[in-house]
Amino acid sequence: MDEGKVASAGAQYLKNYSSEYPKVLFHCHVFPVDPKSFPPDPATGVSPGTMRHLCALARELGFDSVTAVSPNEVPPGRGTARIDEDKDGPGWLLNEAQGHAEVMLFASLNPEDRRSPDRLIKAHRDGFTGVKFHPFIGRFAVDADRDRAFYEVLDGLRMPLLIHTGIVPHYQPWPIEKHHPFRIDALACKFPGIPIIVAHGGGRPFCREVLAVLQSNENTYLDLTHVLDRKYAWHIPADDLQAFFDQIGPSRIMYGTDYPWYRSDDLTRDLAYLRGLGVDKKAMDLLLGGTFVRVAAQVQGG
Repeated sequence: MDEGKVASAGAQYLKNYSSEYPKVLFHCHVFPVDPKSFPPDPATGVSPGTMRHLCALARELGFDSVTAVSPNEVPPGRGTARIDEDKDGPGWLLNEAQGHAEVMLFASLNPEDRRSPDRLIKAHRDGFTGVKFHPFIGRFAVDADRDRAFYEVLDGLRMPLLIHTGIVPHYQPWPIEKHHPFRIDALACKFPGIPIIVAHGGGRPFCREVLAVLQSNENTYLDLTHVLDRKYAWHIPADDLQAFFDQIGPSRIMYGTDYPWYRSDDLTRDLAYLRGLGVDKKAMDLLLGGTFVRVAAQVQGG
């Protein structure tokens, strides 16, 4: 079987979707799951964090498609959504996606790795839609000059780049300067062909800096993953969140989940919160898939 067949079908699924606003369950993680940490669902026997569970949840919630991020290739203890360093995370995810044509794949890559430009080209050829960076977990900085070879490839392909922003508590500290949102500003300025999705909006500590980045760069977008509830480390206060809607608008904002750290009642609560901010149906359609589909449709040769 052609490895890229199913993933490519997922990209085409969204590009050719009959509705202007298909619903996309965005920013989801799939990885080799430890059943002790993620006990199987009693009803299905399937553990959260697996592709089967993710797709079943998306159907249950009424979503047409999902995005899945490959596991981080990092040492034990460096996060949960991981695979051993000597393994191929994107390759593992591609195999897991077989039979799930509704899934759009994101490759978790480290731009400092000299192999990454070639791995990016392969991921695109295999039908991946985008790339995910977690600078804190991966222990790398977003550096548009040092890693120019990687970003030139990404810019030419116009693949969306999802970048984690915000403090990550409970892990070994790492200098904030290495993952400050202003690094994204420099990248966006030098490579305007890359659609950059800013995950978590920097959270409370950096949300205003992120707003400045988005106001300055039209190729940047806000991901609302885990920002709408005070219980999350990346919560953005209502007044600051409203500023994003006022200044950049829902056509550059998308709702994300951080599955499997996500439940169906989270969606109910989050939608109620957004409606409380005055988000109408058309804007909600953009948040729940329309914005992402427009970004994904820009991928070259997908």
